[in-house]
Formats: sequence, structure tokens, C-alpha cells
Amino acid sequence: MPVRSSRGFTLIELIITLALIAIIATFAVPSFSQLIANNRITSTTNNFIGVLNYARAESVKRGRSVDVTALASAGNGDEWGGGWRVWVDVGTAGYQAGEEIRVFSDVPDSVTINGPDGVTNFRFRANGFVDPSPASGAEYGFQVCDDRTGETGRMVQIHTSGRIRHETVTCG
Repeated sequence: MPVRSSRGFTLIELIITLALIAIIATFAVPSFSQLIANNRITSTTNNFIGVLNYARAESVKRGRSVDVTALASAGNGDEWGGGWRVWVDVGTAGYQAGEEIRVFSDVPDSVTINGPDGVTNFRFRANGFVDPSPASGAEYGFQVCDDRTGETGRMVQIHTSGRIRHETVTCG
């Protein structure tokens, strides 16, 4: 009877393979965590810009002002971190239940959105311009960061004309 050789891994080969996987995972996991955190900032920024573009388009389409309001301040320096509401004032001055067009409250807890001091409401007029006009300069600036210090975040800027743009900033 011929002798058959056995195929497979020896215990030593298996241990060496697992050790190599553990070493590679040690380097990969921290950078993967950073990738996830950066994607949270990017996703929140894109959602915020999408809401602003939506509000501006609605104001032009409806031929009347559309307001964007912070839902609730999530803390000092995070005025817009609790989400935001897009609404049209159809009657009395100020927000009333049922006037909202859309409500966005899905901001991750680790992400902060710091707007201009004291600004928790502004509107796009029927021509797409921002009202009230920004006090300093010609733009409102909203800094989107997370709980990491010195990392890259985004600055969303809304010009008086209603033009919305963003750029990369270092969070403090």
C-alpha cells in the first residue's frame, strides 16, 4: 500500500500566520479608526451643505423666505450640533409647529458644528440671498470638527449672495 502524504498546516505555521495577522492588525486598526472619524466629519459637512442648498432652492422656488434654525444647542461652541430645521413662516412671526419643511437631527455625538457667535437662525430670501447679512465680512462660517484636537475639519461658508462653499481647516 502506497504511503500518502498529509496536506495542511502544521501548528507552527498556524501560530506564525496568526502572529503576522496580529502585527498587521495592530497597525491597521488605529488608521481605520481615524478614517471612520474623518468620514463622519465629511458626511456631516455634506449633509449640512445639502440642507443649505435645499433651503436656498426652496426659497427661490416658493418665492418667499425660508429659515434655517438650529434645533438645540449641543453645548458651548456647538450651536448647530443638535441638528437643524428648515421651515417657512406662513403666518405669525416666528416658528410655529407644522411650518417645518424638513428636520435634520442625525448629527453624530462626536461631531461639533460651531457657527458664528449667537447665530442660531438665518434665512434665505426669495432671491436666494442670506438674511440677515453676516455682521463681519460677507460670509457666515460654520466649523465642522470632532473631539480630536489638531485634526482636519471643514469650514462651511455662506456668502451674503447665498453661495455656499467649504474648505479644509485645522480644528483647535
